Formats: sequence, C-alpha cells, structure tokens
Amino acid sequence: MSARASGEPAAAAAAPAAGTGTLLLITTAICGIVTSVTMIGPLLLDLSRELGVSLGIAGLLAAATAVPQALGSPLAGLLSDRLGRRPMIVLSFAAVGVLTLAAAGAPGFAALVAIRFLTGAIGCLAPTSLMASVGDLFPAARRARAMGWFNLGFSLAAIGSVPLVGAIGGVFGWRVAFVAVGAAMLVLAVAMRAWFPPVPAIAAGTSVVATYRAVWQVRGLLNVLGANLAERSMFGMLTFYLPAFLMLRFGMSAVGVAPALSAVAVGAIAGNALGGPLGDRLPRLAIFIASQLAAAALALALFGSPLPLLATVALAAVVGLVNAASRPSFLAFSSDLAPAQRGAMFGLIALANQSGMALGSALGALVIQLWGPRGLAFAAVAQGVVAAALMLPVALRGVR
Repeated sequence: MSARASGEPAAAAAAPAAGTGTLLLITTAICGIVTSVTMIGPLLLDLSRELGVSLGIAGLLAAATAVPQALGSPLAGLLSDRLGRRPMIVLSFAAVGVLTLAAAGAPGFAALVAIRFLTGAIGCLAPTSLMASVGDLFPAARRARAMGWFNLGFSLAAIGSVPLVGAIGGVFGWRVAFVAVGAAMLVLAVAMRAWFPPVPAIAAGTSVVATYRAVWQVRGLLNVLGANLAERSMFGMLTFYLPAFLMLRFGMSAVGVAPALSAVAVGAIAGNALGGPLGDRLPRLAIFIASQLAAAALALALFGSPLPLLATVALAAVVGLVNAASRPSFLAFSSDLAPAQRGAMFGLIALANQSGMALGSALGALVIQLWGPRGLAFAAVAQGVVAAALMLPVALRGVR
C-alpha cells in the first residue's frame, strides 16, 4: 500500500523500521526530559535555604520551567515537521544538558529562574518530536503499544529518577544534583544522535498558515483537545493532591506517604503496559471513554468513602492504572488525525497536556478550599464525565 493510500506522509513512510531498541530509547528519553523538568520538587527545601527565599517563592522555579515548555509546544511541533524529528530531539537534550550544568553554578535565585525558563523553552522540542516520531516510525497496528512505551517514561521518572535526584541532592547538595542531571542529558543527546532513527522532514516548504489550516480542518479537533485537557486535569489533580489527602486523612508524614505514592506509580506503569496492547486490538476511543468513566467512579470512591489506609492506597493504584490505560489509545488515535502535519498536531496535544495539568492544580485547590479534601471526589467525577462526553461524538462520527 502506498503512503498516500494509507494516509501516511511519504517521508514518514520512508522512515526506517523501528524495533525494541527504538522503544527503549524513547522511554529513556522521556524519562530524562521529565526528570529535568520535575527535579525541582525534592530539592525545593535546600534551594530555599541556600538561596535565601521562602519555600513558596522557590516553588516558582517549577512554573518557570513548565510555562515556557507548554507555550512553546506548538512551535516545537512546527519545527519538528520542517526540520526533522531527530535534530530537534538532539538539540533539545544538548541544550537542556548545558543549561542544567549552568544552573548548578547559578549565583542566586534570579539567575536560576532565568536558566530554568530557558530550559523549559528549549526542552519543549523533545517531547513533541518524540510523540510525533512514534507515529512516524510505527505502523498503525503497533502504534498504541509504542505509545505505551512513550508514556512509561513519565512513570519511571516519578518512581525512579526524580527520587534518585532527591537522594543525590540530600547527600551531596542541590548543585551536585543539577550536575548529575545535566551530564545525563548530554549523554542522552549523544545516544539519540547515534541510535535514534532519522525521520525526514514531512512538511518542508509548507507555510505555517497552510499547516494550521489543515490541522484545524480536522473534524472533532476541539473535542479531542478538550477531552485531553479534561483527562490531564484529572491526572494533574490526583498527582498534586493525593499526597496531601493521604496525609490529612491518615495523619501520615511526608516520608510515610512515599510508599503509597510508589504504589500509585506502579499502577500507572501497569496501566500503560495494559493499555498499549488493548489499543492495538480494540476501538481506541471506546477504551478512552470507558477508562475515563471508570476512573471517575473509582476516584469518587477514593476521595468520598471512609476506607482504611491499605484499601485507600490500593484503590488509588487502581485509579492510576485505569487512567493510564487510556493514554496509549488516545495518543495513537491522535497520531492519525493529521499525518502530514503530525508534529503540529502533537504540538497542540502537548499544549493541552500542560494546560490540563495546570487546570487540575488550580481546580483541586479551589474545591479543597470550598469543600475540603472530599471535594476532590466531585471534581474527579466532573473531569472524567467531561472527557468522556467530549470524545463520545467523535467516536460515534468516526473521525479520521
């Protein structure tokens, strides 16, 4: 079947066949870039003490990285379509590595904020290009499983590399932790340059206006982006506020809650492992809709029922599993919406991802302020129902 007949751009169809080695590279790369963005969390206390700012002010470092990464994602997708995936990935990793090493020597808080802002602005090139690469390098019949490997990098960062960064910072200081992450990013840049399959540019010579005209003509695009926003909002709310919920409900310390969070991360890993094969065998949007409704119902029980500690942790792990199981199918479906503008499409998806995380954080804070921790139950139901409702007409209409 020709590239035109299959709906794939010719350049993507000509890309080298990808195998397990490429999947491992993608997972490792995502783990690395997520770690470089979220590494601030376990270092905040030491940063605030040494740089002479309050803990709340130090927390702005996270926003200084996340905001430019979100806003730069659409531009990253356009560049990826025009200049190729691998050059953008290598540039992103190399620049983030150098900037992270520079952050280790920051003389003060203002300089560190500026460096982290640049880190987010350049770091956005990698995730968008990697998402688009999965669509380019893997056939439709294997794409959901490949997206599961992509999502696995997020869980591995949460359960492995970010806690490791915290341990390095605790023993050797936060500057050494930045040096370790910067060096790792440079090693990843070399590895991606050496072993990641090259994908030719798929939109060279195409104007930005023509690209976005094609993307915005996709039927149901706003529903897809809105459903992604709602799903990521639920995920963000659970991620940000589950530790506080457990600590308030059961009187746990920050150290004591760590094993519970690890169990939730393991649930998310299992969800990705399950969701990939399911997405290659069953209707992808049906998986997404069912997962969102199930996650909403389970979250209602999690935050609204007086369960004992072990049952609460187990239920939280199941919520993580069910929610994560929808991501491979959703991303695989999204990769087929505009094959000739895949980078631009995933730029919009990435923007919705980051915006959803921010929305989940704000919504969680609002409902806790109004109704206490149990208010998270009603917010989770609303997010899951909205995500499913927005995707239902797309599934019924059969968007290509």
